[in-house]
Amino acid sequence: MSKNVKTLISLIIFVLIIDVLNATELELPEIHTNIVLQTDTYFGDDVVIQDSSWQGTFENTIYKVPDSKFAVRSVMIEVIGKFGKKIEYNMEFGMSTCPFSGAETGFGLKEAGVFYRPFEWIRLGLMKGHIMRGFEIHQCCTEVITVEKPHSGAAFIGQCHATGVVVEADYDISESMGFSTQLAFLNGFNGESFDKEYDRNIGLIFRTPLPRLSICGYYNDIKQDLGKTDPVTYEPIYEKSNRMGFGAEFDFYNIFVRGEYYTGKGFSGKTVPDSIKTANDLKMNAFYVEGAYTIKTNWDIIPYIQPYFMFQSWNKASNVDGYYWDNTATFIDDTIYCDDFVSSYFTAGITIGLDEEHTKLKIDYEVPVDVPDNEFKEAKKLIVRLQGGF
Repeated sequence: MSKNVKTLISLIIFVLIIDVLNATELELPEIHTNIVLQTDTYFGDDVVIQDSSWQGTFENTIYKVPDSKFAVRSVMIEVIGKFGKKIEYNMEFGMSTCPFSGAETGFGLKEAGVFYRPFEWIRLGLMKGHIMRGFEIHQCCTEVITVEKPHSGAAFIGQCHATGVVVEADYDISESMGFSTQLAFLNGFNGESFDKEYDRNIGLIFRTPLPRLSICGYYNDIKQDLGKTDPVTYEPIYEKSNRMGFGAEFDFYNIFVRGEYYTGKGFSGKTVPDSIKTANDLKMNAFYVEGAYTIKTNWDIIPYIQPYFMFQSWNKASNVDGYYWDNTATFIDDTIYCDDFVSSYFTAGITIGLDEEHTKLKIDYEVPVDVPDNEFKEAKKLIVRLQGGF
């Protein structure tokens, strides 16, 4: 467990002890639970090619359709409380499966924070949790319209639950206009000292004078390990990169429409070879548009039904003109020219409300549309999810 997480737990325990000792200020915390179960089913074929080497010709599987399975997407317990009127705290424990890597995180502390609120509309403190990087990234996974966030979130999200000092403000200018903003100075991905790595972010959501229309923007300045090492010490070389985005959403009674655009520079991984574009020079951009329509049924058993859709597009190498691909996983000759690095997906689904707020059945079907020249078409994916809480 990192020092920052231990510090957060110590601070929260300290606040709780004071809360108990000072009976005049005692306020029992709110406790919420959330459970998400789902089935993942894939439809498609493995990509198998006839590969050749000096030893002969053989079959090589270069894309395998994932196994269909049942999954526990997340099980969470959240505690939210106050000490007096100025101090707020929160903790979230549980287990979850990362939608981008598929890895199970195991049981542990997912979010925590201690905040001082000098005024009703502003607070500051130390936290581990979601950082304001646009609408979709800032939301919890169980609160988004589709079953999961866009695929490009894996590259643009930064740290999913970053730790650091945060200042937040939420202010109503008028009945129809206001803003939420967040300034965060955070640890880097590996928890190294600030002279090696850091994560600095500013985000804004502005509620415009136009009814139910909001816009957002963020800028993220990062210093991180992009995979380059010092030739003498073999230690990682930490390099600067950035992310930014903006978007708008319209939420008018039973109609919901949202779109966001992301762009950035400096991405780790093997999207293209270093000889074509180094990680610190690699640029990406992405966008999505989604919509939903809520139908109120006036039935006790199913109070509402919400069909939805999303189209998303992700250019994984927006500043690369093209190159001849040598697939190092096979013996294919480097005669395939790659100049299109766009992945896109279309998603359609329906949410069936089993109560007015928390319990939902979601059926979500995703179809790959465009595939980069240096990748292979993924399988279609059907997710049936049951989520609920109190």
